[in-house]
This record gives sequence, structure tokens and C-alpha cells, in this order.
Amino acid sequence: MKVGFSLADPHDETIAEISRKHSASNLGFIVILDDPDSLEEVVLWLRQAGSLTMMSQNGAMLIGDEMKALLPRYFTVFFDEIRHIAPDLADVLLVGVPKASKKHLN
Repeated sequence: MKVGFSLADPHDETIAEISRKHSASNLGFIVILDDPDSLEEVVLWLRQAGSLTMMSQNGAMLIGDEMKALLPRYFTVFFDEIRHIAPDLADVLLVGVPKASKKHLN
């Protein structure tokens, strides 16, 4: 499976309009490829007050169970990676993210 994340440009007119319409502080896109249980389509994610919402273009978003279980961790890593661009995303707490183990890899 391959997963791609992006942060949308808030200066883009369409993105700014979507942000206003949904009261989103940040938004971007996610795509899941090579997963037989997920549709290969671009999905919009929105950071709204207290929540992270995903929306598909046609309303028929299908994400497999295995990927659903992994998405909170992937979003957490992505948000940490872009904290210099969107610092408020680094503080998003996502349900379902396993706690870090106290074990260290050598």
C-alpha cells in the first residue's frame, strides 16, 4: 500500500473557499494506492475545531479496515513533519494512535 498526504495552499481561491465554507483551519489531500480494500481516489481532509474530517469528491469514500487502523498514526507523522509550515496541526490528537512503546530499537 502507498499513502500520499499533502497540505493545501491556503492562498488558492478554491481552497480558501472550502476552508471558509467548512470553518477549517487547515486542509489537504490524501490518496491511498495499491490497497484492494480502498478506492483509489483523492480524499480531502479538513481540520475543524476539535476534529479531523475526511470527505470524498463523490461521497462514496471507501477505505479498507487495515488502512483505517493506520491512518491516525500516518496523519500524526505527517502533521509532525509539516509542523514548521502548519504548527497547529502538530497539536492534533487523533483517536486510535497507539501509544509509543518505551522500548528502543538498537
